[in-house]
Amino acid sequence: MAYRFFAFCAVFIGLVGCATLPREPAVPAEHTSLAVVHGMGDIRYFEGDPADMARMKADIAAVWPKQRAWLVAQGKMNAAIPPSYMLAISGGGDNGAFGAGLLNGWTSTGQRPEFDLVTGISTGALIAPYAFLGSAHDGQLRELYTETSGQDLVMRHRFFGLLSNDSVLDTSPLRAMIEKHIDRAFLDEIAVEYQKGRVLLIATTNLDSRQRVIWNMTKIASSRDPRALKLFHDVMLASASIPGAFPPVMIDVEVADEHFSEMHVDGGISTQVFIYPPSVNLGGLARAHDVQRKRSIYIIMNEPIVQQWAETRRHIVDIVARSLATVVHNQGIGDLFRIYLTTMRDNIDFNVAYIPESFSHPYPMVFNNDFMRALYACGYQEMTQGSPWKSHPPGMDESILKN
Repeated sequence: MAYRFFAFCAVFIGLVGCATLPREPAVPAEHTSLAVVHGMGDIRYFEGDPADMARMKADIAAVWPKQRAWLVAQGKMNAAIPPSYMLAISGGGDNGAFGAGLLNGWTSTGQRPEFDLVTGISTGALIAPYAFLGSAHDGQLRELYTETSGQDLVMRHRFFGLLSNDSVLDTSPLRAMIEKHIDRAFLDEIAVEYQKGRVLLIATTNLDSRQRVIWNMTKIASSRDPRALKLFHDVMLASASIPGAFPPVMIDVEVADEHFSEMHVDGGISTQVFIYPPSVNLGGLARAHDVQRKRSIYIIMNEPIVQQWAETRRHIVDIVARSLATVVHNQGIGDLFRIYLTTMRDNIDFNVAYIPESFSHPYPMVFNNDFMRALYACGYQEMTQGSPWKSHPPGMDESILKN
């Protein structure tokens, strides 16, 4: 829906050209996975890096004693270990209103669980911290997706300013909004939940290395380093920064006391939704640590999954927009298939909800209030007037794995 606008941005940049802005040196390729944010410790994982994946497994195993300790403190250790619930929130731009409505509707049913793991990417990265902390922050989430317009999030650069910038739009308003709502007290709430064994992850794309980077936001929130709050903001903003339309977020890092910078952009460039890398065999890890319990994953796709037909005009912007939408759509389907197969291996219940085919509200422009309110209402009603959850991605179920 928003792809026409972003296609226009891409075409416009290609036509006018832009000057190259100065930046600090990028991390040398051979040291990519060694780079750290000063004072933050091991707060992120480069997907595909063996050492980082081993560390992610160790971090997962480390939360289980915290969960046990919390149960003991609540006097519940003698009861059966409660089920584990995980939530993944996809990208989708202003379609995030669907996810916000669904979560608020879930609260109103009285059936919304507390999630041990919450992940977010792109617009899902803006939703995830609120979803992680639960229904107490439903009002802020509703406001973000029903009372916010485009001018509250971005500003257009003047024409000549485009020639010396790295994006068509300035995201200073969005950063200001993040800073307003995500303060140190908010991070302290997240840190408390981390001590209970709950985890919040957000993904960005490192454009220099073309890798997905998974940030452990609960570790960042638990840090008392004065730079932790800004880093938390930076990661949220970076994950939602569509290249070309929004400026990248430069994150300062160091390798053996040498200073570099990394260019981080929309996590949706790497993937539309994630829960944990397939190389992290959660089922095997749980068996090895004798942590047997029922596990369920809930995925909120802020996109229609069923392919939508539309006649494409023979115009460069329309062609690019339709092509981008097709790439993103099929990437999202592939992500769902990957997660589904991973859950089958790890014996985890799979549940996915997505924007229904029946939703057809007019889309006049990006971040239009009327559209977002209608989509929010759609998500809310999907949850309160039935069950939006499907047990497998469209076109795929357990039978496909049988001979």
